[in-house]
Amino acid sequence: MEGRIDNLKFSKFYRLIAPNEMDIDKEEIFYREKYNDIINYLKIVLTNDEESVVQSYNKFIRPKGAILIKVNPGTDIVDYLKLISKNFYLNFFELNHEEIVKAPDEFVSNFIDIVESIIERTQKDIDDETKNNEKSRSDEHDPGQSKIKGLLVIDKKNFSSINLNGNNLLELFMVSYKNRASLVKAGIILIWINNTMKEIKKSSQLIFDVFDLFIKVPTLDKIERETIFRAFSEKNPKIVFDIKTLVDYTATWEIKDLIQLLKIGIFKHFLNSELNELSNEITDGLINLIESGEYIPTTSETERNIENSDSNFYKSNEFSNKNSMNGRNIESKNIYAQKLSSEIKEERFTDFMLNQLYENAASKNYTELVLIIDKLNKNEHLEEIERKMLAKYAFIFNDSPNMAQINLEKAKKRIDNLKRAFGEY
Repeated sequence: MEGRIDNLKFSKFYRLIAPNEMDIDKEEIFYREKYNDIINYLKIVLTNDEESVVQSYNKFIRPKGAILIKVNPGTDIVDYLKLISKNFYLNFFELNHEEIVKAPDEFVSNFIDIVESIIERTQKDIDDETKNNEKSRSDEHDPGQSKIKGLLVIDKKNFSSINLNGNNLLELFMVSYKNRASLVKAGIILIWINNTMKEIKKSSQLIFDVFDLFIKVPTLDKIERETIFRAFSEKNPKIVFDIKTLVDYTATWEIKDLIQLLKIGIFKHFLNSELNELSNEITDGLINLIESGEYIPTTSETERNIENSDSNFYKSNEFSNKNSMNGRNIESKNIYAQKLSSEIKEERFTDFMLNQLYENAASKNYTELVLIIDKLNKNEHLEEIERKMLAKYAFIFNDSPNMAQINLEKAKKRIDNLKRAFGEY
């Protein structure tokens, strides 16, 4: 009886969405490589009960029924999880942001009880279903029937704006659940979504006591942002904008940021009747929204760290008035260089594209690049002319110096073979 009272008391802090109530269009989801890890995990947990787990691996594969995901705000990951729930006919549980904001202290102080009430609710549904099945067919189990009935998504975004009074709810959850039986047995899968690494790193030793997997979804790269803009453009051919320019302006932005920017840009453009009669070109308007700060994207953790370290640096006592301008310039350049280096290393190329880039480099500056890569491998100083040449072939930074040397030599051999084939040697 007490459990039922608690369920009623805490039910305001979460929503239950039945599979037939979810209105998610799969065409609106931007599928990423890491999303495969999520769906593959869920398939295993949903299909592998004790009776069906491959015996050869059962000492390794014993799903707890929980995964931890690090992803930037502004993604469509929750919509993706709702689509999965709909397809697998699972009840979808999510935290109710509106009620959390109204009673933050009550939410924080009862957080574990709230999670437990959701689990108990699912367990009760399974128990009731089992009793009904026993009445109709005693001691008979349908192996095709999944025991999992619900998907619980705890998205930190729903309580990131409230004062947690120093509490780390992720750590609290892991400490509370590290010794408990598998959530799978309770008929539920739990997915915890965090937007920063701070809390995760603080309790990293506990992660795999509670979660089966820790999945990091990377920020959209240039190619992915271009794909999103191009898809929008193809669906809305009357709206014209410079895709390449917008890709350059939106580093670290996520899909919902990009789509929302376009929607606001279109709306503002058509507020000006004189302008929209002349052209549907909205690039300048979009850039103005970004530069003026009239559209604020969800800020990535990387940017926040840069801003915080930058701010702390300028506020420190070591930063004197005498060298303030020089120090600020050096710090700004270092930050820019770190961001640029990170972008280059995160840039993803297909094998074909990479081969083309190396062949182009080998055909023009093979000898010089061999010497430069050798210097990089030995950590030797590069001359200014060498640094300028390396900047022309920044893709080399995607590989270690040894691998870059190998790729360059292979490219040179391919070029030489082509020249021989056409009688140029």
